[in-house]
Amino acid sequence: MVASNKSWIRLCELDQVPADHCINVYVNGQRLVIARCEDSAHVLQGYCSHMLFYLKDAKIDGCVVTCNLHGSQFDVRDGSVVRWTEAASGKVLEDIKEKKRLRSYETEVRDGIVFLAWATSDPDKVKVKF
Repeated sequence: MVASNKSWIRLCELDQVPADHCINVYVNGQRLVIARCEDSAHVLQGYCSHMLFYLKDAKIDGCVVTCNLHGSQFDVRDGSVVRWTEAASGKVLEDIKEKKRLRSYETEVRDGIVFLAWATSDPDKVKVKF
């Protein structure tokens, strides 16, 4: 269910989202990426939280995206850190997992179409560009 201040915005057909890498989508000029995980799609911030490297074309294996710069990995379903680029353990790793998760956006697939929940009172004015 989408919050009252958000509307569902049509992005694309699920078949247009590759299973093996992220693709860019700009929503009102904001760079995001769409990642496919099985029969669902997920929208995340468009850059890695490690060094702000763009995630366009980042490899997806299962539901994990790997940044092409240093290899940090994130779960596309919620943006959580799966593996960090530098060796970290214990409290340091827990802090990284909390502070460096990717921002994820509410997304759903209906009848083979990917929709994004976006804060707007007028969905017709939201600009989507690939």
